[in-house]
Amino acid sequence: MSITRRNFLAASALTAGLMGLAGCSTGGSAANDAASAPAADSYPIDPDGDDVEAKWASEETRDGWTRYTQDGGATIGVMDTAKVIQVDGYAFRDMNGDGKLELWEDWRQSADDRARALAESLEADDLYSLVFAGGTQSSQVTTDTESMDYIEQGSRSGVSRLQTTLDTYASDVAWINTVQETCEKSELGIPYLNYCDPSPFFDVPDSVGLAAAMDKDLWRKAGMWQARAWRAAGVRCELGPQVDVYSNPIGVRLAGSVSEDPALNRDFAQAYGGGMQSTWGDDDATDDQGWGDQSCAVMLKHYVGEGCPEGGRNDHQDSGKWNVFPGSNFNAHLVPFLDGGMHLDSKTEQVAAIMPCYGIAYDPNDDSLGEHVGSSYSAHNISILRNAGWDGLITTDWMILENADHGVKDLTVEERMTKLMENSIDQHGGTFQPDVAESAYNMIVEEKGEDEALSIYREHARRTFKVMAELDLFDQPYSDRSACKEILENETAAAFGKEANEKCVVMMKNSGNVISQDGIKGKVYVPQVLSSGMGMMMPGMAATATVGYSIGDEETLASYFDEVVTDTVADTFTGDPDDSGNPTPTEADITRLTAEDLVDVKYAVIRVQNPQDAYGGVTGGPQFFTMPGASTEVEPAVYYPITLQYRPFTADGDYVRQESLNPTDEFGVYENRSVYGKSTYATNESDLDLVLDIKSKLPEDAKLILIVAASNPMVFSEIEPAADVILMGWGMGMNGLSDDAYLSVITGQVEPSGLSPFQMPANMETVFTQDEDVPRDMECYTDSDGNTYDFAFGMNWSGVIDDDRTKTYKASPLTQPEAEVKADE
Repeated sequence: MSITRRNFLAASALTAGLMGLAGCSTGGSAANDAASAPAADSYPIDPDGDDVEAKWASEETRDGWTRYTQDGGATIGVMDTAKVIQVDGYAFRDMNGDGKLELWEDWRQSADDRARALAESLEADDLYSLVFAGGTQSSQVTTDTESMDYIEQGSRSGVSRLQTTLDTYASDVAWINTVQETCEKSELGIPYLNYCDPSPFFDVPDSVGLAAAMDKDLWRKAGMWQARAWRAAGVRCELGPQVDVYSNPIGVRLAGSVSEDPALNRDFAQAYGGGMQSTWGDDDATDDQGWGDQSCAVMLKHYVGEGCPEGGRNDHQDSGKWNVFPGSNFNAHLVPFLDGGMHLDSKTEQVAAIMPCYGIAYDPNDDSLGEHVGSSYSAHNISILRNAGWDGLITTDWMILENADHGVKDLTVEERMTKLMENSIDQHGGTFQPDVAESAYNMIVEEKGEDEALSIYREHARRTFKVMAELDLFDQPYSDRSACKEILENETAAAFGKEANEKCVVMMKNSGNVISQDGIKGKVYVPQVLSSGMGMMMPGMAATATVGYSIGDEETLASYFDEVVTDTVADTFTGDPDDSGNPTPTEADITRLTAEDLVDVKYAVIRVQNPQDAYGGVTGGPQFFTMPGASTEVEPAVYYPITLQYRPFTADGDYVRQESLNPTDEFGVYENRSVYGKSTYATNESDLDLVLDIKSKLPEDAKLILIVAASNPMVFSEIEPAADVILMGWGMGMNGLSDDAYLSVITGQVEPSGLSPFQMPANMETVFTQDEDVPRDMECYTDSDGNTYDFAFGMNWSGVIDDDRTKTYKASPLTQPEAEVKADE
């Protein structure tokens, strides 16, 4: 039977026969051989007549949308089948519903050409809503598929924090499909570009955890599996990875990035970013299909300099707004972006998007880094990207118009928006304020004329549309819950997650070869420990203390060890009640084993965190996050040192600056943020106390195996002498390495192979004397076995690792990118 437009829906009866044809996902990249693209002046094109045989078949999915597959053509997805037209026998999505095929609706055209054509068809009123990336859902709220206010008002980009799991995937898919249906029904039919913060699937470590593997193929696969899961859940762009060169070891956001080394961060960006953006057939590194139906775009962040915050403080707040470069090493921090993000190990070639940092770059030696404004506002910073030939989408970090407005508090909100628009920033993150965009547009018109203003706004839209087209959003914006469930249950992905964890364990110490392929035999003591339950929490949220094994649980430990003993936990707790009114555990509710109880124990296995600083460098001052109902009064900022040791620390040595490096602010006011003479402490000093207490009670021949879950470097001198073995794993919040990874190494089932992504300082003095912007410039700690805990240090069963990875990454840190650095002032 000949399938024509007249019996379009009847064609679904042929679906079973034609679904075997794989729908080619062009990603908008180029015309394929089977369907060459018409000339640009051919548009708009009328649909086929009834006598043209169709080359497609359709089926209605269980999610309510209709899928069109076609021989040699793109897969099309629509809720309303009237939004599909046929041209040359192929099916196309009629985005604007005019009954004709426009160039931007034609999947045979390149992503560049489609994006440009759509942008140039729009007038100013159409563009105001497109220069914002707002937010429509949060992991803190129940998914609400009816709440579409922003979408109905024209928002077409934003972040959802629906961290999809097997428990939530169906509602998450329903939500994004409702969003896309709302967009489909709109006048222009422009789809929604859904972002999400990094949230690893399949138990794969996050970026700082993966860094320890120093293995590009592992990183590529991690990106590939992440992309497949996000894409199935309806996320088309990840707000990451974060590749800031964290050369300041006390940085409170260090664990969100990769390492302190420019070359390592560059290689991670190339491999992980390439893994995410390409579609890989059969998981094979040689089968790179470029943009495809398993691709997820990368928004590399935070450009540039977040890794060297003055005082180590959080640049979300005013207290952390200065990124300082006392070593005049700014260009080294460009390496992951210019040499990494612009040269992916992938046919997609360059990252689709970049997010600038909040902070202000400042070189106290010559003030050479341009105007003292946050990176998105900085012509110096952004022009380096554009002058290097990168034409991708730039989205600001969240809320810089009115909250984290570093360096521009003397400007009105409309003036700030104008500054962003003229600085080739395509989207403001975190809000939806088309009225502000209109005011900024009018300011540009007054200064430069209507044509220039329209050209600037169309360029912003074009870069957004290009990402959409590369990700098939113009053609198939919908998600399939069955496909999502299948990827989340993928056994190969789960096996990869296990492998990745094992490859990221760093063995820092192994006195007397306690850890070997022979495993360990004998009774093992694993203490009970209190957990604060803090994790990655928003300010104002309550934490609930819990008690449990230092690592694993009873069943897990029994699978690894012949005999395990532990402390006794009271049946009734005596601590403050939780939100439900139930008492919480305290240390008094744990009865510790005595020396007599431990007399025949051969090993103690204890997991602790690195020292967790009490203040994060500051109390008071303007806060970026304010919880509902919280006081809006601002307490004066008081600055504190950030400690990397367990015992209390006072910054009163000659090595502490008595005048901070930051210059005057936009109002000409200098605030001395020196921490000289101030004291701080670690909130988990009890971790050290527990280790030392257990060491004192163990039999002389028993071995203490210490596991450190790390989010920053640490001073090891307090705790290392008590340990016979030290294993280290890196992670942010709850995304550290798995229990099984550590236990497999301890029991000799897996040989450790990880390498430290950071130097471990000898003491706090070297932390304060290092230059914030210079990587690997600290005196490193040397342990009781004579091993120095430097960058890329790690041990295996044979001793200190010396392989191709260490030869590569132990070379002197890069100070310049290969790409030319050219800034406009």
